[in-house]
Order: sequence, then C-alpha cells, then structure tokens
Amino acid sequence: MSFGLISLVLFLQILTVYLDNKTNMHDFFFRVQQGTIATAYTNRGITLTVSRTLFYAVPPLLGYLILNSTRQQIEFLIILTALINFLITFFQGHFYCKVFKKKLIAEILEIKPMYSNGEFYIGILAFMFFLMTPYLLNYLALIYSSQGLWIVQLNAVFNSFLTLYVIWIFEPRVAKKIDKKNNYENEFFEAIFVRLYGRILIFIIILFNFYI
Repeated sequence: MSFGLISLVLFLQILTVYLDNKTNMHDFFFRVQQGTIATAYTNRGITLTVSRTLFYAVPPLLGYLILNSTRQQIEFLIILTALINFLITFFQGHFYCKVFKKKLIAEILEIKPMYSNGEFYIGILAFMFFLMTPYLLNYLALIYSSQGLWIVQLNAVFNSFLTLYVIWIFEPRVAKKIDKKNNYENEFFEAIFVRLYGRILIFIIILFNFYI
C-alpha cells in the first residue's frame, strides 16, 4: 500500500468532512443569525461545491488501492476514516455550539424534542453513509469481486438518500422557520447531532464487523 496515496486520500477526506461540517453546522446558521440570509445560502452552495469536487477524487484513488493492497490494509483504512469523520465532527460541534452559547456535552445529555421526530433518525441513517460509501462499496467489490462492477455504482443511490433528507426534509423546515423569524436552535443542533450520531454509529458498526 502506497503511503503517499493513503496520505492523499486521508487529506481529501479530512478536508471534505471539515468543509461540510463548517458550512452546515456553523457558517450557515451564524450568517442567518446575523441577518445575512441570502449570503448564508450562497456561501454554503460555494463551499459544498468545493468540498464535493475535492471528494470526487477519492473513489478512483480507492479503486487503485483496492487493487494494490491487502484486505486487512483496506479494513484498517476504513476504520481509520470512520474514526476521523467522527472526531472531526465532535470537535467542530464542540466549538460551534458557541453560536448559541451552549456546551456540546450538556446538549447531548439533554432530552430534546427532535428525539421524538422520525425525521431525525432518517438524518442519522443518511449521515452514517455520507462520505463513507466509496470506502464501503469498494470494500464490498473487493470481497465480491465477481459483482464488483455494479456494486461500486451504488454510490449514487446512497448519495440520493442523503439528498432526500437534506433537500426534502431538513432544509424546508429550516427555511420556514427563517421566513417566520422563529427560533431555529433545534435545527442547529439537529444539523450537528445527525452527523455526530451517524458517524459514531458507523464507526462502531465497522469496528465490530472487522475486529470483533
């Protein structure tokens, strides 16, 4: 396994997760709070375009690594990536809670209204796979090599599920609250929690399946 190639993949992963979290968990809500709503939507679109474009390089790099690495090496890379996704999200969430002058751990321990909403759990499921599907699908293609050509094409299916949650469920709710000038603190924490919980869950599941 090429150390340089692995480093490049991890760098792109870290940068993509960081930018996605930054714009969706902090910048967007901060700008809305300041009253610059149009700028909030515009800057989020720009940042997401940059981060997703960078991430497009990851699947072909993974494909090359799959062909030139052992199964154990790929499993370690997947576990490391899932852990990195969670840790970045946790530490960013910790700092971003300052937008509402809150502490992340205290908010996690509090029973929130979102926990009784089924949409919240759809969001968790969506972010379990977001930015992890290329790794998981390439791994499955390695295990089931005779079916690998169609397995790796499923990436778009998983991404469309995430789009369904964000575009059809979460964003319309946020937009309505902004238009009515209602408090959107619950949506701010939902944006953090669906990512945080989804990423810790996928890390635990991957770790359990590979090593336990």
